[in-house]
Amino acid sequence: MIVVQVNDTNLRRALCRAAHAEEDVIIDARLAASAIESGFPRLVVRMASDDRPAPPARVTLLEIDELMLRRWEVERRSAELPMTRLDYMTRRLAGTMDRSSAERTWVDRALADLAKSAGPQLPLPLRSFARRILEFPVHYTTLHAVAEASGTSRGALKARFRRRGLSSPYTYLRWFRIMAVANLLSDRSITVAVAAQRMGFTSDGNLCRMMANVTGMTPTEARTLRGWNRLLIGFAWTHLPPGHLEGWASLDDLFARRVA
Repeated sequence: MIVVQVNDTNLRRALCRAAHAEEDVIIDARLAASAIESGFPRLVVRMASDDRPAPPARVTLLEIDELMLRRWEVERRSAELPMTRLDYMTRRLAGTMDRSSAERTWVDRALADLAKSAGPQLPLPLRSFARRILEFPVHYTTLHAVAEASGTSRGALKARFRRRGLSSPYTYLRWFRIMAVANLLSDRSITVAVAAQRMGFTSDGNLCRMMANVTGMTPTEARTLRGWNRLLIGFAWTHLPPGHLEGWASLDDLFARRVA
């Protein structure tokens, strides 16, 4: 997830294009604040002149200054066949963003673990779906939020999954939310009540009931490495068999990038 806190329209468009195909780009100011406080963005991008408080230490901040943008424009114009300003800015930003956040996040590791349990590489639409929930679980608590991100209605989203023989998208949503909870609980200092609040559950009892219904596990079991592996294997065997992965692969436009 990339959180963009810039006002310039062209710069926003370039940042959206420079982001990885599977990740969310948060521009809305209200959502941006929530993503920084409660989510797990790999990068927050803002202008160096921005006087907002620095994000938490766990969040990488990339500051763009006017001098950098002017230098890029001079370099672009000096080429024998100059690229468009948007294309050139996108290329430069993509490299800068990747260098600024080169370290793997817990979400990267979680998806790699899930791929090992499921067998082959996870299809891009599945990774895109998963990454959105894992990086911003307090926002993606309902299917409405997922449908909105995919530019469709809940009914249409369910129908797309049903036509491919997949489980309901809400089923996947719940599993990924539980994965986010399990990751948070791996820190033994985090109580179930705190995890419930940070992950968008109405109460710790609600969290426990959902975990039991979805996985048959308790939060205490999910805290452990053994519980994490059991969770992933149960998810993969139940909802990610080869036929389902093929169905996911056909959802190639599930989260088509909408440029600001």
